[in-house]
Amino acid sequence: MKLSHYPKMLFSSHGGWDALRGRPPSPRSLMLKLVLPFSLLPALMICYAGLAHGQLYAPAAGLDRWLAAAALFFIAELATVPLMAWTLQTLASSHKLAAGFDQCFLLAAGAAVPLWLSSLALLAPDLAFNLLGALLGLAAAFALLYHGLPAILGLEEEVESQHFAYSALCAGAAAWALLLALVLLPLFGGW
Repeated sequence: MKLSHYPKMLFSSHGGWDALRGRPPSPRSLMLKLVLPFSLLPALMICYAGLAHGQLYAPAAGLDRWLAAAALFFIAELATVPLMAWTLQTLASSHKLAAGFDQCFLLAAGAAVPLWLSSLALLAPDLAFNLLGALLGLAAAFALLYHGLPAILGLEEEVESQHFAYSALCAGAAAWALLLALVLLPLFGGW
């Protein structure tokens, strides 16, 4: 997956997706070359936010809580991508589509990239900007799912693709909310 393809992949079911469909990387390769490095970004940004302007977010939290939140978030992110791939495969099965785990893993990992990149909003000590970054990340993840489903899973009907994408987005948003809760737990849970 080339980052230079992402702008096209957000708006088209062909731009960038055709190359992936032709030569899809294995889940192991995606895990090592995409998921692992990009999952580090939010964890590092959580550490940065805690060190640089932690008083804005959690005034009572010390560095140990910020580090615990970052570590927990990182581990959860690594587990979330395969879980989301399994969810996509289950959804595909319910839509009577023959989708392999490899294809679903490609979609799950690809759609997670904007969410990982949205953590860069933590560079600014501004809650509204941070929220905007998160919402833009969710919107981009949805766009990738919406355009990736026809390209990777062969959905041809636009209505079916929208329904599948909305179902996948709901599952992904629930996972994303759980990840955010995992960050907040150490910060406010009194660990």
